[in-house]
Amino acid sequence: MPTAESAFENQLPFNSAYIKSQNIKSITFDIIDKKDLQIAEDKGLLTYYEFNNNGLLSRFYNTSIVKTIQKEYHSGPVYKHRKKISNGNTYTKNEYVYDTVSTTYFYTNNNLLKLKRYNDGPFYESYYYDYSSGGQLIQEKRYKETNVSENKSEFKLGGQFTISEESFEYINTGKNQFKKICKNDEGRVYKEIIYHTNEANQIININEQYTVTWLVQVSNFEYNTKGQLIKASYKSNSNGDLELTRTYEYDTNDCLLTEKQYKNNVLLKEISYVTDASKKLNSYIIREPNSKTLRIVKLLYQ
Repeated sequence: MPTAESAFENQLPFNSAYIKSQNIKSITFDIIDKKDLQIAEDKGLLTYYEFNNNGLLSRFYNTSIVKTIQKEYHSGPVYKHRKKISNGNTYTKNEYVYDTVSTTYFYTNNNLLKLKRYNDGPFYESYYYDYSSGGQLIQEKRYKETNVSENKSEFKLGGQFTISEESFEYINTGKNQFKKICKNDEGRVYKEIIYHTNEANQIININEQYTVTWLVQVSNFEYNTKGQLIKASYKSNSNGDLELTRTYEYDTNDCLLTEKQYKNNVLLKEISYVTDASKKLNSYIIREPNSKTLRIVKLLYQ
């Protein structure tokens, strides 16, 4: 189910309570791509999610194609009853070189994310999080790390090099409104974020203002009478005028049915979701009208 926090994230949000209740240990996303007027092609792409006993994401990895090699194959002539009925021919076939990137997640005793470690080959980048007694994020540290374990599937910390440090303070500024103050590693304020919520404590507006520049980022969120997110919009002047919009429709079972993604009012993606009677997502289809491509994603549960 989309939320204000996940609306513009690339990674799908998961309902941890549902994952736990269904005793789901992992989900594999099997991906098939198809261009208009062409046969669907299985390129061997996979996305994999693994969950802990509390239904929280513990590991994620996905494959991507980094190189395509076109190989030439030859077939010999075909004979029947000693008579040649077909000459040999030559054909080409694409073979792919893959890259796999993964992220592992670690949590506190009260299920707050405390460490997220991203790995791409020999490269490791980690985010460490600290929280207030009320569960608000108050510090984020980002490091480049090295793995000195002989078994590369197991992580043993070697070097750790600081990339950035941020700290956060929160101030209640009125009914249904609070401010988040963001500070850099020198303790200087570089951004202030004002949140507005509705009576159900759902975020309806986020206004981000950088203190030493003219950059402004504004997000707005709309909900239906059931409290489901139906529209999310984001505007920024950080790289020209940019507007991103997401719209959502739901079926009679209150499951997400259709999602549309726009950039500056141009439709980029239309996603159709297929769920069963138990509200379990079985597959979804991503249509990109500009590139005339279709991506079919099937979910395999364990």
